[in-house]
Amino acid sequence: MHSSLRKRLIERSGSISPTSSCPSTPPLSKIWFQPPTIDLCIMNIEHREKVFELVTNTFFRDEPLNKCLAFDLPYEAAEFTELVISIALEDQCSFVAIDIQTQKIIGVILNLIKHRLSSTTTNNNQDKFDVNNFQSEKLRFILGVLKHVHGTTDLFEEMNTDHLLHVVIIAIDAHYRGLRLTEKLIHASLERAKNVLNIKGAFSEATSLYSSKAFRKQGFQVHQEIIYTKYDNIRLASLAGEHDRCQLLTKQL
Repeated sequence: MHSSLRKRLIERSGSISPTSSCPSTPPLSKIWFQPPTIDLCIMNIEHREKVFELVTNTFFRDEPLNKCLAFDLPYEAAEFTELVISIALEDQCSFVAIDIQTQKIIGVILNLIKHRLSSTTTNNNQDKFDVNNFQSEKLRFILGVLKHVHGTTDLFEEMNTDHLLHVVIIAIDAHYRGLRLTEKLIHASLERAKNVLNIKGAFSEATSLYSSKAFRKQGFQVHQEIIYTKYDNIRLASLAGEHDRCQLLTKQL
């Protein structure tokens, strides 16, 4: 993304009042007298700016690790967010939820397709997520946590496939919680991955209780987990309540 576009996105995101919505927050008990008509469609380039705003103003404000480390938003999240969006657009397996009446993007799931690497092949997109590539020390720390929960596990080997769907981010507008959008976005992604892209497995790192529940409702199983305070009892000392662990969840498709 050109630096001028990144600057414009950051300025727009910074001007939006904070909203609280992502799988790390509990669903609101709002009762819809007439639920809105919502369309789920594959994310395309026209959605890019609005998706960037939604992710930086919901997911990164509420996700437990980001809150604990006190990210400087939207700046510290911008580099990672735009990279994920760019690759997700290439992989064509991410979805947005749109309120038909207002034409507003009210939810997004950002998915990447990971490929097994042989000793003679490389994948430039996967190399871009090397921890050392990011300027923010806090972001590098979080990526280190996510890497640690994987340990030495080879999901390609365990799931007997060369391609996996990686669910990276789910963000839902606060005003539209309680409509099961998270579950619907995950389901749509799995259906496309399995039936259109012929992908045999999926995984995600759930960093909160609520995100873990959302994935388990869609058939994901906890593969392994780490307790935050055992990983770092100083920097992550405040994560001793309900959001006390990071889980690697997997699902065979």
